[in-house]
Amino acid sequence: MTKPFKIALTFGRFNLLHKGHIDLFKNMAGSADEIAIGISTGPNNLTYRHRADVIQKAHQRDPLGVTIGYFPKRQPFDLLREVSTSIDPERVVFYVGEDQYKLAKAVERTLGFSTRIIPRISSSTQVREAIDNEDWDLLAGMIPGSIINDVIQLHLTNA
Repeated sequence: MTKPFKIALTFGRFNLLHKGHIDLFKNMAGSADEIAIGISTGPNNLTYRHRADVIQKAHQRDPLGVTIGYFPKRQPFDLLREVSTSIDPERVVFYVGEDQYKLAKAVERTLGFSTRIIPRISSSTQVREAIDNEDWDLLAGMIPGSIINDVIQLHLTNA
């Protein structure tokens, strides 16, 4: 089956990976041959390497069937402009969660990429609160079982 795009991009903090992020990645993989995940290196983030490791582990346990690249970037346009110089904009789609609607519109306007907005399933704030409150049942509903311990440890190490 031919996919409509060569590459699907996203950008975020991904501090505490949850099912909303996994859903985002699955949607991306369904529409493109490759996906690029820009991971923010801005302030107030956990270390890039730890976040990238958790994302990679989730993909190893539940493969998406596409090539995945991980890119540490300060802000989304660092990644987007890099891609825009090498790929026809009509072959690129940018995915965001619904809380990044304004970013999606700016990308459409400035770079001409198609965008897709994914409904919010959960948030890192909810994950953080569930860990802090030791609400393990709620947490188990928000994080894939294959990485739940990694996410808890990531939060506790950086709390």
